[in-house]
Amino acid sequence: MKPADQRIAYLGRVLPALSETFVTRELQALRSAGVDVVPFSIFKPDPRGVHPEARGIFEEVVVLSRPLNPLFWLAHLWHALRHPLRYFGLLCGMVMAPRKSKGSLLRRLQQFVVAPYAALRLKRAGVSHVHAHFAHTPGGVAMMASRLAGISYSVTIHSYDLYVETTLLAQKLENAAFVATVSHRNVGYLEEHFEEACRTPLHVVRCGVDPGDFELRPQPGNPQPVILGVGRLVELKGFHTLIEALALLRVRGITATCYIAGDGPEEENLKAQAAQLGLSDSVHLLGRVMQNDLREYYRRADVFVLPSCVREYQDNIPVVLIEALAQGIPSVTTNISAIPELVRDGETGLMVPPEEPEALAAAIE
Repeated sequence: MKPADQRIAYLGRVLPALSETFVTRELQALRSAGVDVVPFSIFKPDPRGVHPEARGIFEEVVVLSRPLNPLFWLAHLWHALRHPLRYFGLLCGMVMAPRKSKGSLLRRLQQFVVAPYAALRLKRAGVSHVHAHFAHTPGGVAMMASRLAGISYSVTIHSYDLYVETTLLAQKLENAAFVATVSHRNVGYLEEHFEEACRTPLHVVRCGVDPGDFELRPQPGNPQPVILGVGRLVELKGFHTLIEALALLRVRGITATCYIAGDGPEEENLKAQAAQLGLSDSVHLLGRVMQNDLREYYRRADVFVLPSCVREYQDNIPVVLIEALAQGIPSVTTNISAIPELVRDGETGLMVPPEEPEALAAAIE
């Protein structure tokens, strides 16, 4: 059966999500290629965080975590009576069996609770294959639901779901029809740490952007340099280093206006840091910015800066960096993870070591 002749499901933890536009774009690209794709989301998406290009997906997405719906729980009974070998084999052999990974029993149970209802909805929708973006919760639900429904599944692995949250990852690799991941670095890590990866078709599928949406733009000619950073306000994005670099530039007589688009738990810390360094007048935290509004900030930026660093895990190939480069915005980033697979230092951008404000300030200058 050719892909265009079958109906597949795209499954995310929250789909669509503002911070994961690459999933929406991939889904829409498949549809443009003639593939029949149905969106599924484990949790209900927030309409306030849906960018315009994903509005149609939000309106048709099938939400799977529905504990107030009696059918959500009756699905367990239906599968236990109709397919007892599949149901109890999954529960005893995969969910309850002892595992080396500490503290993962609760996560396995949470995924199993959703799986029977997910299997029913997949079958009702006429889906013959389910693809999960991110291997942790979506990958677990996809694997369990596909077994109950008797269909195939695949998964795209990104970063956190490879280096931090790895519950049942070996089983997900072993049972998948294929595995996609976003960088060659991830492929090397999978093959080195999981023998199952060597027995499963493994493909590099980049998170891309439509060049028609991010065309080359002229330099803006601002009277004062404008620096733009985009990303979730979490430590691994490194915006604390950017603020330190801006303070160093001001000492050198270079005053720039900096906009940082995104929200997250580090917002108050970053505001306090900017105030302490006397940069409250030049560092502007924009909060959540919709894609259409973000284009205006891209248009105005003299320099794009994404100073990613290493924490519990790290960025792989940030999509916002692809967007900036696609528009020809001079870009500064760090030489960690798979970023060197995107940026050629000194040719298509500048790279510096992470959390070195002096080096970052020099590259921006």
